[in-house]
Amino acid sequence: MKKHVNYCIAQIRATLAKYPELFGGRSDFDFQVNKIREASDEGYNLVALRTNEAETGVVGILGDGMIWYPHPWCTVEQCFEIGPWDCEVGIPLTVEQCCSMIKDTVPAADINGKTLECYADPPIGSESNPADPGRVIIHTDAAGIVVHIPKNE
Repeated sequence: MKKHVNYCIAQIRATLAKYPELFGGRSDFDFQVNKIREASDEGYNLVALRTNEAETGVVGILGDGMIWYPHPWCTVEQCFEIGPWDCEVGIPLTVEQCCSMIKDTVPAADINGKTLECYADPPIGSESNPADPGRVIIHTDAAGIVVHIPKNE
């Protein structure tokens, strides 16, 4: 981490070339480079609701039902932190139930006139996002610096 994405891809490819048997004998990976969302990006007002593998309930990225929003929410009056929200109430809430609960806690539009919105984020291994051993997911910042450990999923 903290290296440029091109450096990381080169290191991963070098490891693959040296030990192809560890990766099913493949000759390359499908590198999916995703820039992390920043407060100034389009879609900054979206809350990701990580579902369970069956995609029937919201479990959060840690599996504890907690949903986090990474940026301050700024209205014309003030900026404040929002969340986290607990979408596990004995059983996981549905995406619709969780989103309604979240939106009820942040009813005001922000300084850009946008309201908080949600989207379902199925985990790798679910029907909507099947595992792919040929895929490497890399998250970067706006400068192309890797911010999370690349994952082969």
